[in-house]
Order: sequence, then C-alpha cells, then structure tokens
Amino acid sequence: MKVLLVADEYFSWGVHGGFGAFTRKLGKELVKKGIDVEAIVHKISPLQKPVSCVENIDGVPVKTLPRRKPQKLMKKELYITNADIIHSQCGRYDTYLAFKHNSARRVVTIQDIRTKKEYDSLAKLELFSRYPWYKTIWAKYVKNCYKKAMEMSDVVACQARVLFPKVHEIYGIEPDLLLPNFIDIPTNKVKKSKNPSIVWLARLDPIKQPEICFKFAEHTPDVDFYILGSSHEKYGGKNRDEHFRQKYSHVKNLHFLGFQTGEVKERILSEAWILINTSAYECLPVSFLEGMAHKCALLSTQNPDGYTDKFGAWVPYPNQFVVNLDLLLKDDCWAEKGERGYDFVRKFHSTKVGVENHVSLYRDLLKGGARAEDLVNMSEI
Repeated sequence: MKVLLVADEYFSWGVHGGFGAFTRKLGKELVKKGIDVEAIVHKISPLQKPVSCVENIDGVPVKTLPRRKPQKLMKKELYITNADIIHSQCGRYDTYLAFKHNSARRVVTIQDIRTKKEYDSLAKLELFSRYPWYKTIWAKYVKNCYKKAMEMSDVVACQARVLFPKVHEIYGIEPDLLLPNFIDIPTNKVKKSKNPSIVWLARLDPIKQPEICFKFAEHTPDVDFYILGSSHEKYGGKNRDEHFRQKYSHVKNLHFLGFQTGEVKERILSEAWILINTSAYECLPVSFLEGMAHKCALLSTQNPDGYTDKFGAWVPYPNQFVVNLDLLLKDDCWAEKGERGYDFVRKFHSTKVGVENHVSLYRDLLKGGARAEDLVNMSEI
C-alpha cells in the first residue's frame, strides 16, 4: 500500500501549525506500520526545498509544490503519483489537482473550515481581511475546486463533529464519518507542580487573542502562567514575541518560553494544572488533546464538541476567566477534570487507536468500500 498525503503545512521549516503537525505525525506513524508514504506541500518557507525538490522528513519524501495558483496549473507533473490512496488533510487547490490527475482512491479529512458568518466576525483579526480583490476571486474559484474534490472523494471525513453541519452549509455535502486526530499519550507518570500553574500552547497571533491571557495573568499573581508559542506576525514593525515580553515584563508570574518541542514542552505540560485557550475561533485544536493527555483541565473561550465543558471550564466571555478559574481550583476540580480528559483522549485520540482507524479505512477502500463501523466506536465523542 502506498499513501500520498496532501497538505499546505508539514510542521517544519519554521512553520508550526496544527494541520501540519498532524499531517507529519500521520505520515511518520504510517511509515512505522510499513506503509509507503509520500507527501506534497506547497512552498511556505524559505527554509523549504525549492519547487519540485524532495526532502525526507521522518521517512516520508516531501515534495515542494509551487505556491502560486497559476504556477500549479503549469506543473501538472508534480501531482502525478502511483499511490494507491491520496489522503488530503488541507491544501484545497492542491487536493483538487492531485485528485484530478490521478486514479487512486481518495480521502478528504476536513481539519477546519469556516462559514461566511465566521469569516466576517474574524475579519479584523486575520490576514485575509487585507486580501486584494483578485485574491477574493481566486478564493471563490478555489472553493469551487475543493467542492469538486470532495465530490470526487471516496470518503469525506471530519476530525470533529462541529464540522459536519459546516461542510453541509458551505459545500452542500454530507460528510461520511468522524476520523479524529491523534497524539502520543505520555509514557512517563505525569507529576503536577505543587503550586497552581497554567500553560498556553498556541501561536501569539491576533486570532488567538493572547493579551486576554497576559492580562488575566497580571490579575492572578498567585498562579504561574507558562507561554509556549511564538508569532507568525509582527507588531508595529517589531517581532510580536519581543513586543509582548517587553510590555508584560512587570508581570513576574508570566513566563515567555517561546515555541517549544521535546523535553521543555513535555515538562511544562506535565506540571501544569490547566491549559488555557483565549482564541476568538477554534475547531478542535491539537493543543486541547495534548493538554488532556497530560491531565490538564481546559479553560477556554471555545467549546468544540463540548470538550471544554466536559474536561474543564468554558469561558464564553473573557471577563469570566477569574470566576471559572476559581471553580476549577475549588476542591481540586481541575484534577478530576484532568483525569477524565486523560481517560477520554487515551480511548479515542491515542496514536495506537488513530493509526488503526486510518489503516483500516485505507484497506477497506482498496477492497472496494469504506465502512464507518470498522472504525473504533466514536459515539461517545
């Protein structure tokens, strides 16, 4: 079996988004299963290989595609593959071209999409609000192409239930099944800090509204806040990370650690009591799953698939953070929520379960069909 992964990120070259993180993780784990995997990712970083060149990442050859849409049309040969399965995680136009030029079985996992109402409400926080008119036209064209790609698919899956009605609203298509993202569950015993601590695990970009967290920390001096993340944008010509460090240097319980992986990230997540999220919008972020896997309760402005309510405290309005934090700290409620979240993510979002679900889906497709009942029962999600 050979699988081609299509994505517009790959958690490399200084670009660290959730879609790319999961795509890279999926490729790595499929290789461990003895499956032949390749990936195509358009040019998103100067550190990436030039267009048409291939870089091996975790045993997966990753080919660089052109960034601009017209150039993609002229590079048909870059999309040709002998893979048995083409699985799209993101990259709408590249998905369409890969599906169009190959006869493999096709799978689309919708990682995140936004309705017009959501786009309008977030316009002031996102770069797309500054797009010129011609990019708006391209966006409509690409949306139509992505719909065609889904119509060509053997399976349209969603990584979270919250996406099902949005796929129908935006594209008029009913998704086939739930195919959750997965993460590694810590093998070492999680040991929480003696004093209350909160971890932030996200970009420091406007859509994430990081200053809500920083101001919360300023007014909660008895709790340590560890900020794991950096920004993709600048602030007044200055790096946003440095801007925030200087602006909040007087907040002694606020610790900026920058983007982290490996030992530092593992240690902070293991010690933290709570994972905080102040974003103006989320689907079901990988950071939620990582926090739950480390027995962190969730404290978030977003409640995708009810996860925050079940495994923490949902804060629909920013001025309610203090009240909800007090509820989590009272009688160690955070610990009970953290344990429940850990049990849940281990059952439904572990690497073992997730890889088995993907491989089962691929095998069913190659046999001529795909049955949702062959996947782990997701009815409890």
